Amino acid sequence: MSEFLQVTQAAIKEIEAGRIACLATVVRARGSAPRHLGARMLVLDSGDIRGTIGGGTLEHRVIEDALKLLSNGSKELKNYVFDPNGRSGSVGLCGGAVDILMEVLRPNPTLLIVGAGHIAKPLAKIAAILEMRVVIIDDRNDWANSDRFPDADSIYIVDYEEASETLGPIPEPITSSTYVVITTWGYDLPALEQALAANPAFISLVASPSKARELFRRLIENNVEPATLRQVYTPAGLDIGAESPAEVALSILAEIIVIQRGASGMALREQRGEMLKQLLK
Repeated sequence: MSEFLQVTQAAIKEIEAGRIACLATVVRARGSAPRHLGARMLVLDSGDIRGTIGGGTLEHRVIEDALKLLSNGSKELKNYVFDPNGRSGSVGLCGGAVDILMEVLRPNPTLLIVGAGHIAKPLAKIAAILEMRVVIIDDRNDWANSDRFPDADSIYIVDYEEASETLGPIPEPITSSTYVVITTWGYDLPALEQALAANPAFISLVASPSKARELFRRLIENNVEPATLRQVYTPAGLDIGAESPAEVALSILAEIIVIQRGASGMALREQRGEMLKQLLK
């Protein structure tokens, strides 16, 4: 199998598993560069690689830059120089240079909805419009089914023992591309424990402040570090005055987009206030 196909298949495997990766491609080579135009390397979020762009200091530097890009970027073109005089920043002595395009490959995010109640229905519908993969978790067949959730990609029925508050393992892999919304009728505690242990991109808890405080108290009693609870967004959603299930769902997904984009959630009118002031003088 060619190296091109190996790297391509590795990239597909990571995306299908819900993991991000960075694809580094040589788009320009000058002088005595170690690899030809089009050479590719996939950098996994673990730091492991598939393929090669030449090894040595160049490859080490590209891996470092790719890992930084995975945490805060999407695409970057970088130039690496092989300076025969060994000046600072050089990645070798052979006298060439390469331009490497680094692109972050991200799977479509997964919205994992724990609890198939009234808020879950509009959540699933709007998330599908946003091209999120939608997964429904519940312990009730008559609530979690394809008739109620035609937009869901997967629906799982899990076991819940109310007396012992024991929830069966969530069968869906939870990754850094998973956004969890917990809106259950009664098993918030075990659902939160599983979600916190998996370290997803986002956890939203639909609960009153008093219920959230009680759940947090019990989680701390169960040896969950208080700092870990800062991962949980509750009350759920942005303040848009939401009242109906559809409005609550919209506010939660708006909050998810704010987290995804690193945005402020501020009204654009407020951000552009100075421009308006000048126009309205």
